[in-house]
Amino acid sequence: MALSAGIAGAWAVNIYVFETSYVVIWPNALAVISGGILTTLLAGLIFAWRPLAARPARILRARE
Repeated sequence: MALSAGIAGAWAVNIYVFETSYVVIWPNALAVISGGILTTLLAGLIFAWRPLAARPARILRARE
């Protein structure tokens, strides 16, 4: 969704504001999207690592 919105916005600015031609550089666009996905996955894994590594029995016993 972000890629299509970015392409549409960039196209509109290039055509109507700068009055130049517009070409999408697909390898760069896909690299940015892939980097965002990878960063999101790694951050989620890092923040979830400690809660996922906790033993359920120890936590349940600590609540009593």
